[in-house]
Amino acid sequence: MMVRKQVFFILLLFCLTASLSWSEQIRLGAGVTGGLELPIAQFDQSKGSTFEVKARVGIFPGVIFEPNLTFSKYGDPPTHEEFVPDIDGNKITSYGLDAVLGGSWGSYGVHPYFVFGAGFYNTTQDQIGLDNTDFGWSAGVGIELGVSPQLSLDVRGKAVVIPTDGGGSKKSGMITGGINVVIK
Repeated sequence: MMVRKQVFFILLLFCLTASLSWSEQIRLGAGVTGGLELPIAQFDQSKGSTFEVKARVGIFPGVIFEPNLTFSKYGDPPTHEEFVPDIDGNKITSYGLDAVLGGSWGSYGVHPYFVFGAGFYNTTQDQIGLDNTDFGWSAGVGIELGVSPQLSLDVRGKAVVIPTDGGGSKKSGMITGGINVVIK
């Protein structure tokens, strides 16, 4: 819990410092996306859904920071000899920070980009009493289609890796689509 507070305050100080230094260059926006959560090499989950809300802060040219909140729900595990078939899939709530390299910021056209992120992932499963929060990371690519100076369509794919205490990890692929809006 203490680590989360420290990371939050460091990010907050960075944003405040940056806003004082580059207040005329800062761009603000927001976005929402939804899509599929696809487990990778996990027999205890099946594909599920994901929904994300994000702020967008452009401080440097060509780099957009996206503080985000994501809600994911894996599907129920497939029937398999080694697992109990009647449990629900895990729910994951994450909050983190993505860095988008490239993309659109209020311009028309097609803009490919790379995305890298890190954050805290809270995994819960009520039936077996699972409630863990772990630090994880993500990386991916996307395409943003600027349809007006204030609106763009966004499609991205990300790999998400959440290391767990037992030395393993939860891995998934996210495929999302949504919209981004420029506020300032």
